[in-house]
Amino acid sequence: MVEDSNYLKFPSIIKEKICNGEFVFPDNTVFAYQPILAYRGIQRKANDFTEVSRKDFMSYAEMKVRRRGVNTADPHYYGVSLFLNKESVENALKFPRTDKKIAVGKVCSEAGPAEINEYTGHICWWLYDNIEIEGFLIV
Repeated sequence: MVEDSNYLKFPSIIKEKICNGEFVFPDNTVFAYQPILAYRGIQRKANDFTEVSRKDFMSYAEMKVRRRGVNTADPHYYGVSLFLNKESVENALKFPRTDKKIAVGKVCSEAGPAEINEYTGHICWWLYDNIEIEGFLIV
């Protein structure tokens, strides 16, 4: 359950779902944790090395992606996907690719809660509203 003070930090798309009882964080979600080094696939053309920003960390819900088979009731739809190691993101996104690059940086609790799956090496990070992504670099 999200504490009242945390509830106010989320983007309206999540706040609305929490209010309606349509959004519940997975049981193993952590709100306080040490920074975790993580990797994320981001959209970039081969010659584009633009600085990593919040735009690179938009959830499917924020981007209004409604692909076939995507469950919009799943809380992961509202989070962003990262990996604990570079090889995992390369495998998941079928690298090498000309339209994507890998960013590395630290997932931190000040920016939002996370679900960390040590077994699969996957992190789902629910970002608070109006935060800036800092410290992520293209590798």
